[in-house]
Amino acid sequence: MDTRLLRSFLAVARLRSFTDAGLELGYTQSTVTSHIQKLEHQLHTRLLDRLPSGVHVTEAGAQLIPRAEDVLDAQGRLEAVATHDDDDVRGTVRMMAPESLCTYRLPPVVTVLRETEPGIDIWLTPGGISQAMEHVRRGTVDLALTLEPSLPASELRSELLGHEALVLLTGPGRAPDGPVTWELLARQDALLIEEGCGYSDNIATNLRHYGETAGRRSHFGSIEAIKRCVTVGLGWAALPAIAATDNISDGLLHVLDGPRLPDCEVHVLLHPRRYLTPASAVVLNQLRHIWASTQDSP
Repeated sequence: MDTRLLRSFLAVARLRSFTDAGLELGYTQSTVTSHIQKLEHQLHTRLLDRLPSGVHVTEAGAQLIPRAEDVLDAQGRLEAVATHDDDDVRGTVRMMAPESLCTYRLPPVVTVLRETEPGIDIWLTPGGISQAMEHVRRGTVDLALTLEPSLPASELRSELLGHEALVLLTGPGRAPDGPVTWELLARQDALLIEEGCGYSDNIATNLRHYGETAGRRSHFGSIEAIKRCVTVGLGWAALPAIAATDNISDGLLHVLDGPRLPDCEVHVLLHPRRYLTPASAVVLNQLRHIWASTQDSP
């Protein structure tokens, strides 16, 4: 069987669209349609229903999905065996991670691998947990990192790599004389990461509990933007310590001695049915090493 037919079927089943499947796979819509028709003809059953509301997977199609994934996984394993050279690992590894990890933790990974594994090409894209989980499910990234207080339950494979500390930050000369409490923080302007970031959402929940109508709550899509605003006195923020270490050392940011914030967990996510290529395995091992060697440093 032509495995391209299975790839097209899985893409349409996941995206509920022939057009979107074609864009993802690099095919025209007519090619995807032809693949589905050939597959249905070979299996003598309808796999997808084309309805006004969109494409829907039939019962037979639902039963085919895990079997098709197994076939493509086996294909990947066979191709890896045929091309694998222990002394020359090659391949592209697509990664997604939050902005703070992309900026402050992953550059050493890329640097080391460029020196030790020149055959591995790493594509790195920033993204939050919702994006990460969706892209792993779709197979558009091989490894995704998350930075959350805890990992939500899902069908994805996950591995805990380590933890990252959070710190409360304010501008220079703006720390209060007395103890910093949630009640005090709730009366001040807070600069938060946009909704969907677990640790920032937890901060917002605490603020609502202690001061519903007090200071303003501004949401940003960038940690760097938040740090700049904190530096000039527009409010306080809670951020991963790794994102603020240099600014704290330079005196541009000040750590507040306030309520203790729980550390964030760093997980790597993988598709439960996809084959882990030798190149991805090398990158994963380097990620483990990076976090094992940095857990005692800010």
